[in-house]
Amino acid sequence: MKNSGQSRIINVSSLAHIAGEIDFEDLNWEKKKYDTKAAYCQSKLANVLFTNELAKRLQGTGVTANSLHPGVADTELGRHTGMHKSSFSSSVLGPIFWFLIKSPKQAAQSSIYLAVAEDLQGTSGKYFNALREKEPAPQALNGESARKLWEESAKLVHLDEALQECKV
Repeated sequence: MKNSGQSRIINVSSLAHIAGEIDFEDLNWEKKKYDTKAAYCQSKLANVLFTNELAKRLQGTGVTANSLHPGVADTELGRHTGMHKSSFSSSVLGPIFWFLIKSPKQAAQSSIYLAVAEDLQGTSGKYFNALREKEPAPQALNGESARKLWEESAKLVHLDEALQECKV
């Protein structure tokens, strides 16, 4: 990507990152009871933190990285989170949320916009919601957490080993 000129990386996160907390002692939920909602929120916070660190590491290369909340889309994503299992959320909140739910095609518009908008040329390390730059949750702006998450992720995927293999 660095050699191809101006490139853009867009990571899809969620407004749910606001409720996320990163537990560096148990990133993979191996020591505590798995909580689908908390894990989802943690993963969306991780998306924003990772994107911020990636943007920092790519400064000056012509490659930008941004994250976004695409809106709530009519997909099967929620079926495993338990967010709609109660009769209250299904019967009372369901009709209200129906008006806010986007089709997958509509939800994809924000990713497309970030990928091609001329006015975003050079914009990096930002979070977007509804096609606008927004301030993410305070924990998503923690540079130390972003760096630590990057390092832990690199260990988990054996990045150093993979890079050595690429050099061979």
